[in-house]
Amino acid sequence: MRMRGLRALLVAVLCAGLSLGPAAAGRQERRPSAPPSFYRPVVTDGMTFPVARTNWFSVIEFENDWHAPRMRVVDGAWRLVGLHEGLDIIAEEGTPILSMTAGTVERLGWTFYSGTRIGIRGQDGRYYFYAHLSGVAPGIGVGTAVRPGTVLGLVGNTGYGPPGHRDEFPPHLHLGIQEGATWINPYPTVRRLYAASARSTARGERRLARLASQGRGRMFDRVASRLYADLEEYR
Repeated sequence: MRMRGLRALLVAVLCAGLSLGPAAAGRQERRPSAPPSFYRPVVTDGMTFPVARTNWFSVIEFENDWHAPRMRVVDGAWRLVGLHEGLDIIAEEGTPILSMTAGTVERLGWTFYSGTRIGIRGQDGRYYFYAHLSGVAPGIGVGTAVRPGTVLGLVGNTGYGPPGHRDEFPPHLHLGIQEGATWINPYPTVRRLYAASARSTARGERRLARLASQGRGRMFDRVASRLYADLEEYR
């Protein structure tokens, strides 16, 4: 990882309320601190949460909207046209989308409703569907092998129109998981992966806070390099 001034920008939340003792203060003028960064993927049972999390304020929100009704205007009236067979994860436009699992890119490109989408055949045999992307990451194409945490593209709101159409709905990732010929509810898996990621990064940041309070800059940098990735790694 290119550390590039991991101590340069202070994240107040990380080190709020901590102070250096006299000895530590004598060793350095200010305590170590982490700049805005993406957390590295936390892999649990071969899977990771599919949207990059950050150590600064960044919206990620999801609820169990599996089989929520889908309405469209048909002949001037709203009509039920189907049920939601996936999970919507709300995130800021441009947030990196990560492969949940190891596998191979099977489909890539535009569909009318899904916009820019990527379909991955996981090593577990399931099909993982990522839709409404604002862009595809360099090096991702049909046949590309991916691992948990590989950057696939960026969150957007493309779709519901011809190629390039966007802005019909807020930015989010539509995630679908297909097992055989049947779509299954991604929510339980995604909730478990999010919780595992949050627990792991919270432990890491508590350790960084202790190291910062002790003025242990070198150890702080080593731990931070395992916890965070530079923003450039996800662009």
